[in-house]
Amino acid sequence: MTVEFVFLGPVLVVLLLFLYLAGRVVEAHDQVDGAARDAARAASLARSAAGAQQAASQAVSADVNGWCGAPIVAGFSQDSQVVAVTLHCRLALSFTGSGGVNISGYAVAPLDQYVTRTY
Repeated sequence: MTVEFVFLGPVLVVLLLFLYLAGRVVEAHDQVDGAARDAARAASLARSAAGAQQAASQAVSADVNGWCGAPIVAGFSQDSQVVAVTLHCRLALSFTGSGGVNISGYAVAPLDQYVTRTY
């Protein structure tokens, strides 16, 4: 009985740590996707390209608390019907001894055609 526990104990600890790590990565993917969605919605309500970038940046900083770079806002032009936001983040996994995981999020929101915008 003791011999089996000596062999199975570390295996169970490693399995639990792996499950925690996998859960944290999945949760981070959800957070980044949500931040990209919120940024796209905020950018779609803006009236200028600079305002769209600023609104998207504010939405991202409110959602992910500083572990993502600035969002890339595309499609805010006169001929476009939608605005797209791409977000690149790095999840630090310092507790594992490795550097981290790169996570990307992407979202699209429609532009209201009846709002006056400056391009």
